[in-house]
Amino acid sequence: MKRLGKALHLSTHGNLIVRLDEGSLPKVNSSVLTKKMEKIGTVYDIFGPENRPYASVKLSKGFPASKVKALINDRVYTA
Repeated sequence: MKRLGKALHLSTHGNLIVRLDEGSLPKVNSSVLTKKMEKIGTVYDIFGPENRPYASVKLSKGFPASKVKALINDRVYTA
């Protein structure tokens, strides 16, 4: 499990936007987890400036919206 970055907000399309940590560049479709090892979803897209990129995380269908709001400003991880 590696640190991915900090969860910022939900996009208008319902994806979780994550600011990636330095040196963290995940592969598209890699799993995204909470610190309790709950699967949030998968990396859908990587965008933004080269030195501080962002990731769009497509949420799993079974992951409740109430838990997503609790993740804002928390670290998320990738497997």
